Amino acid sequence: MKDAIDVCVDAKTLNKGVVRHFYDALEQRTVKTDALPDDGESFEGDGVALILGAELRGMYIYKACASIQTGTILYYPYGGMLVEDRFTNRHQALIKNLANKLKIDSKIQIIISLDKQPMMLTSEIAADEEFWLAQGFSHLDLQIHYQGKIKRDYSQDQLNFSVTEYAGGDEGINSALCHLYREAYKKRPGIPDITPEGINEQLSIPSCSNLIMRHNNELIGQCSLFISDEECYVESIYVRRSYWGTGAADKLAQSLLKYVERKGCQTVSGTAASNNQASRALMERFGLVAQYQVKRMLLSL
Repeated sequence: MKDAIDVCVDAKTLNKGVVRHFYDALEQRTVKTDALPDDGESFEGDGVALILGAELRGMYIYKACASIQTGTILYYPYGGMLVEDRFTNRHQALIKNLANKLKIDSKIQIIISLDKQPMMLTSEIAADEEFWLAQGFSHLDLQIHYQGKIKRDYSQDQLNFSVTEYAGGDEGINSALCHLYREAYKKRPGIPDITPEGINEQLSIPSCSNLIMRHNNELIGQCSLFISDEECYVESIYVRRSYWGTGAADKLAQSLLKYVERKGCQTVSGTAASNNQASRALMERFGLVAQYQVKRMLLSL
């Protein structure tokens, strides 16, 4: 092994069995040979990998999506390095190879999520944060992850809000949802854009649901969620800015909790940016508790 040479390769040159074994080792799962056959089929994902000798030591796969910021493409790499190679020259070489592979004429942004951290304030820079800063990344945001048992508030809303489930397929509603989403997130970097076609595609996933809120027949709010094994993950929830402070967000949250309770959910989880006090207060008001935090880093090319 001491004479082995590090080589960065395109992920498509690997086979599925090798990739499966690598991710089991990366995520510290027990590798079951019969469940992970090295069948020789080529891996189909886009990405880069680092090979040491004949061993896969690091890998990042990615998927491109348009940003809400015009003319920008976002990449969210998933993967990493085996423990002994994290934050080393090998890791640095893999990141440089990734950046070179992704760099195109258009503006791109690469977003990396760091390791989970406990909910405590600290001025200390963690090893993973220091590594990404040295690669040219900057701080994007701090995401707070919440979870809790369902706790409903039965107070009455002050305005005539109505909340209904939406299954997709309506061109007018889809366009209105896209506009609402872009208005809600237009000031935040690193946000993927959505399209009417993308809404229909997401809602075709069996675990995905969407609730929409109207006031006097005008679409003013939305909530998208995923339900699996009695757990609901709230992907997004927002109302039009002009309705902040009217009770609309509380009404939407109440309707969400009633909906997932009917679906048999026991707990609800979601994420909010640390500086989004309104979203955090909403989650806490309905019984969710901050569990951990995740820093995200951004590289613009």
